[in-house]
Amino acid sequence: MISLRSVNKHFGPLHVLRDVNLEVGRGQVVVILGPSGSGKSTLCRTINRLEVKDSGTISVDGRRLPDEGKALTRYRADVGMVFQSFNLFAHKTIIENVMLAPQKVRKLPKAVARAKGMELLDRVGIANQADKLPAQLSGGQQQRVAIARALAMEPKVMLFDEPTSALDPEMVTEVLEVMTSLAKGGMTMLVVTHEMGFARRAADRVVFMADGQILEDTTPEEFFSTPSTARARDFLGKILSH
Repeated sequence: MISLRSVNKHFGPLHVLRDVNLEVGRGQVVVILGPSGSGKSTLCRTINRLEVKDSGTISVDGRRLPDEGKALTRYRADVGMVFQSFNLFAHKTIIENVMLAPQKVRKLPKAVARAKGMELLDRVGIANQADKLPAQLSGGQQQRVAIARALAMEPKVMLFDEPTSALDPEMVTEVLEVMTSLAKGGMTMLVVTHEMGFARRAADRVVFMADGQILEDTTPEEFFSTPSTARARDFLGKILSH
């Protein structure tokens, strides 16, 4: 469903993605782990061209990533993305935030977009907040709105770029629960996160990155019990000792 072949990316002299190859099958949940600066977020952002790769090929569901224009808009409609920051429109209500893209991009009639939006808000557990503004919600609730908004486009894949790192600890659980239910529902997901519990529980595969390269690509069980590289062992030692 997601395919990266020999993808390279530089920021000036910094080589942040080094010949990255990655395949994510339909319905798979792949969690990307690694130290800060390893290229995890950049990898995630190249898939829908928020960062432009220097070389290599990227495709989603067999369609190559277009360079720009309407083809890119159509491609992006199939790739839902949830960020660290919620990026909600502050002056629009929760339901209006969720309805906006389906009306503009998918050309859904307002009533249809609203009904579907309410269904999704119900699915993420905040239908009762539909007419509030983002500022009236907690961070965890806003992130659940961001997930509902991405799902409203009926994407083929969902990308999560550290979706819980800006949240207070008690809000992290509610967002991870929504993500876990999505995973169980068969959504193809690529998740950059520091949440080891989510990686163990919900991932089909764990991909470990360091210095712009994929060093391990294995099952959660294998990765957490017998990592094959010294770099991964060092990373886990630091993370799990806290």
